[in-house]
Formats: sequence, structure tokens, C-alpha cells
Amino acid sequence: MKKSYVLPVMLLMAATGAYAQDAYKQVRPEKVIISPAQPLSVKEDSLRKLILQWSEKQLSNKQPKQVLPHPAAAIFPGAVKPGAVAVTRTIALQHQPVSDTLQRILSRMEYGSPLEDNLYSTGLYAAPGAAITVQLPTGLLHKSIRVQIGCHTDNLGEWVAATENWRRMPRIVRKDELTNTKTTIASPFGGLVYICASPTGTAWQGDITISGAVPAPLFEAGKTSLVEWQEQLRQNKAPWGELATNNIILTLPDSILQRVHQPDSILHLWNLIAGGEMELAQLPQPAYRPQRLVIDEHLGGGYMHSGYPIMIHHAPSVGMVSADIIADPAKLLIPSAGGANWGFFHEIGHNMQNLDWVFGGTTEVSCNFFSLYMFDRFLGSREGAHTGISAHDTRQLMEKYFKAGANYDTWQNDPFLGLILFRQLQEGFGWESFKTFFRKCQELAIRDPEGNYAKTDEQKRDLWAKTFSTITGRNLAPFFETWGIPISTAVKQELAPLPGWMPYNFPLSTR
Repeated sequence: MKKSYVLPVMLLMAATGAYAQDAYKQVRPEKVIISPAQPLSVKEDSLRKLILQWSEKQLSNKQPKQVLPHPAAAIFPGAVKPGAVAVTRTIALQHQPVSDTLQRILSRMEYGSPLEDNLYSTGLYAAPGAAITVQLPTGLLHKSIRVQIGCHTDNLGEWVAATENWRRMPRIVRKDELTNTKTTIASPFGGLVYICASPTGTAWQGDITISGAVPAPLFEAGKTSLVEWQEQLRQNKAPWGELATNNIILTLPDSILQRVHQPDSILHLWNLIAGGEMELAQLPQPAYRPQRLVIDEHLGGGYMHSGYPIMIHHAPSVGMVSADIIADPAKLLIPSAGGANWGFFHEIGHNMQNLDWVFGGTTEVSCNFFSLYMFDRFLGSREGAHTGISAHDTRQLMEKYFKAGANYDTWQNDPFLGLILFRQLQEGFGWESFKTFFRKCQELAIRDPEGNYAKTDEQKRDLWAKTFSTITGRNLAPFFETWGIPISTAVKQELAPLPGWMPYNFPLSTR
């Protein structure tokens, strides 16, 4: 492959001052190829900024004829196969906003981006540089409906990726408001086509017609037959497609989808995984929208991260692979000592976290409630779940911590040390006590939309001690304080009439 930007970059490395700035003016972002085999170094700061600016301008260009396919798009997200024929397809969609009650609960679950636009799959793919036209019936105008090209939403100019060599173009998703009955747009990078609407917007229902895009595989559980799926794969010319059920949608490259021969079986297991975590979080099923998992070559956070969608790393060039596991979730039934299954359960768990009960140091702790729950309920055992919860590591962490003297600052800086506290509560009072606790927190959110009951770290610590004590009928304030977790005097006085509780032989003693 021709290295389009090597010569300009070499000149720049040798240049200084005004000459370097002039040299960068000669670089044409529309010709720069970034790929796993040809990453763009973090040291090329000026060039990276130039590419970001160009990408932003192109992804908002209202003149589709001016938008040409970018050469890097052929590598990622990928070109359509030869012989691809654009089609016109009318899709019946219905958008139902969340209830006010559920919205108050969801607004506390920020790690899952719960109020980002819902993405409605169309089973269509816009080729790089190809113009697509979206037609709305007049009844759907002014409903704040949008169209999106692409699903790889991470901006590599931000977060961890801003400090890494880029393995793909940094911004490749386009989103446009549909303000007319007919809207034509194009993206230099292409991507799956979605219709978008806010979870808090108005309800609507209607037929939306999209022309100029290529059919992409879309298996919908309960709707698509196996014969139809096999035919979609046989005729597919798009580089990406999706498997969908009520609880979760998987976005996968064609190379993986072509190996999916039993999509119902795959979705059954993923439905159990997403549904199990929602069950612990005490969220309604089916939810107002499915969780989404999207495979990406380069993530903003470096690795798999929560959100809508949950982004999954799959970059063989740097030894990070996940796509085969998403397409075969039975592999998640194999204990991996902190491998893929713990990781997937962990990230979906972030989407379940309610910030009312995430206090200092527990962001990477309380998401692991869901990992533990899935090992208990999905795998049937915690054996081999993660070395961090092994008997050896648990004892070692506790002995070291209490020998040095319980200290909240220390406790906050070790997620697996922090998890021991909650493991003890779970072992003492069971998962049902956690479910009751989560429901009670939701009830607080419904009664007080401003969240005045859990704005400070102290309030959140008190919420755990007071509410969990009420649920269990035991005074847990001394237990939290033994761990070094401060509890307010007012809550300690309120809980004093209840009988106390401590795990047996806690802190550990063998003498």
C-alpha cells in the first residue's frame, strides 16, 4: 500500500519553526491513509489536528457531491464489495420515549449514556462517499428525528486515544437533523445507517424511505428466519452488519458474520447476559432500548468501555481480539481468570451503575457486582472468575490493608480490595438484599428528581450504611467504619438501636 503521507512527515521532522508550518500546509488530509499497518504517530501533533479539522468539516458538509470517499475508509470501516447495488428501502419505525418515572432512574446511570439518541437499525450501509437520501412523511417533520452514518463513535482526538498512535481515521461518524421531507448526505468514510431519536423526545410512528445505500445483514430475533439470514449473508456486499434482540444488539464485521450459522443461539446467550445484569440492577425488561456492543479497531479509552454503544476493542495488529467471542458467547462460559467473560460482564455492569450509590473509589468496584452476579448465575460458580477475588489474593489484600491500618484513601485506590467489602455483604445477606437496595435507590430518584439525597460522597456512603442496614435489620455502620469508610454521626446514631453485624473473624486473625 502506498504511504501517502510519509514524505511530508519526513520533511516536517527535519523542519523547524515557520518552515514546519508551511510544510504542513502541503499535507492533504483527504489523501492520508491511517491503518493498523500504517498508524499515525502521536508525535505528529500538527498533522493529527489538521486531519481532525478536515474530518469535522467533511462530516458536516451539506453538499454531498463535494464529499468523496476517503482512501483510508477502504481499510476501516471498510469498502463495500464489488457488485454492490444501492437500493431504496422503506422502513416502518416507531419511537416511544421513556416514561417520566424511568427517565428519573436513567438520569442517574450516566456511565451508560442512557439519554443519548436511540439508534434504530435500518439494515442499510452507506458506501464511502456515496450520497444517501432520507425521505420523511410530512407527519414526522419537526419530531427531532436524525440520521446517522457509522457506528464507530469514539473520537480518537480525545481521552486515552489522544495519547496513542492512531490505527484508524480519528472521526468517522456523521449525524444530521432531518428538517425537510427529503435530506441527502454523504460521508467520506461510510457506515451503517441509523435513524436516531432522543429517549426524552416526542413519540412518533411512520414509514421512512432511504435510498442510495447498500443492504447490510440484520438478524432480528423473532422476526428473521434462518433461511432469510443465510440469504442475507450470501448476497451481502456491506462490510458490517448486526444481530439484534430485545436486550442487546451486536455490531460485527462481515468476516465474523459469515461464520454465524446459528444467530438465534448466539442471541439467546447474549440476551441472558444482558438480561441477567439488568435483573440485578432491577431494570424493566425489555428495556426502553437494547444495549449495544460495537467492535472497533481503535477505541477512545484504549480498551473496551461502557456507554451507548459499549465499544469493544478488536485490533489483531496489537494483540487485542474480541470479535470471535461476541460471535460465540459460549466461550464466555469458560473461566478465564479475569479474561473476556469478566471484562464483558464488567463493562455491561458499568452501564448498570447508578451514580447515587457510586461513592469515592467505587467506580471500578460496583460495576463488578455484575461480574460476580453473572459468574454466580450464568456460569454457576466464581471458580476461575478473576485472580483478584481468589482466596489467596483476598487474604493477602486484607492482611496488608489492616496491618497498615484501615484508611479510606488507601481503600479507594484498590478496586479488588474495595470489592471485598461488598463481597462480604453479599455473602452475608445474599443478592436479594442488593436488589432491594437498588430498588430503594430508584424510589429515591423518582421522589426527588434533583437527587438531593446523594449529591456528596458522604451522602452516598451514608445511603449505603443506612439503607442496607434497614433492609437487613442489622446495624452496618460499625462494619463500614472497620473498613475505614466514614459514616456520619447522625446515621450512626439512627442505626444504633439495631443489632450489630460483622463477618466472622473480621478483620482476619490467625493468632
